Amino acid sequence: MLSIIKKIIVKISDHIAFLRPLLLVPVWTPTLLGFWAGGGNSGIKGESQALLLATFLAAGIYGINQIYDAEGDKINGKNLPLALGFISPLMAWIITISSSVAALIVAVFFSLPVAILTIFGILLGISYSLPPIKFKDRGFYALTSNAIGHGAVMYLIGYLFALKSNHNLQWQWDVLLRTLPYAVAYASVYIFTTIPDEAGDKRVGKRTISVIYGARKGTVFGIIGVFLSGALGILCREPAIFLTAVISMPFYLFAVSQPKIEAKDILRANKVAVLSLAIFTIFYFPQFVLLVAAAIVFASIYNRTRLGVKYP
Repeated sequence: MLSIIKKIIVKISDHIAFLRPLLLVPVWTPTLLGFWAGGGNSGIKGESQALLLATFLAAGIYGINQIYDAEGDKINGKNLPLALGFISPLMAWIITISSSVAALIVAVFFSLPVAILTIFGILLGISYSLPPIKFKDRGFYALTSNAIGHGAVMYLIGYLFALKSNHNLQWQWDVLLRTLPYAVAYASVYIFTTIPDEAGDKRVGKRTISVIYGARKGTVFGIIGVFLSGALGILCREPAIFLTAVISMPFYLFAVSQPKIEAKDILRANKVAVLSLAIFTIFYFPQFVLLVAAAIVFASIYNRTRLGVKYP
């Protein structure tokens, strides 16, 4: 009986891991910060619904990415359930399609602008992974997709969720400017994520920034992006992204100043950036600490017990 229960728990955990819980954190943060700008700072409620939509949307996009990147994930040694054979391709498709449909349902019942953004996000996610378009394998297309999708779209979704209940504020076009520091920041982190995978990406024919320009030049672009995101954070009155850039910059500089660029140094800098932004978001939404803690605890236990690795 205990062995059956254990197998069920393991199987459920594999399916949760497919949703990439830790990667949901950097999706939740711009959504909440956008919500704060749209009315959360004046007491408007509804951030839970915004987070629900963000979770469904991200889960669908992460799902299709894993489905079409399974071979590359195997080569790069990524401990992902689909690449490791822990869940079937059929189940991966079921989770992916269900998540995208759920995101659409939440969006359509909320408002037309949110529905339009959600559809755009889904289409961008499909274009990112689905052959023959596959933006993820095409340098600047991948860079732009991460900037717009992870940064700008999620911020705008959060903003629109708050704006609907905020009778003291109407749509302001300058909110598009406020998405810029997030777009630049997420583009920069994306560049750094491609560096550890450079060798494997070359073997499977990907043309990421680090493959095109090499790891050393790629880190230069990334450093410039981190600096710009911090500067734009000041100009656009987004202190969370500014402080995140300030805190993470020394870690990125250390990683790129070494004679040989080490994946572990890049990964540590990325973790610092993601965690810093999450911590600053918690200052705005204290209850958000529960979601962040749950994601970290699950990832830690799952990776240690299921995969035998220390992560995060």
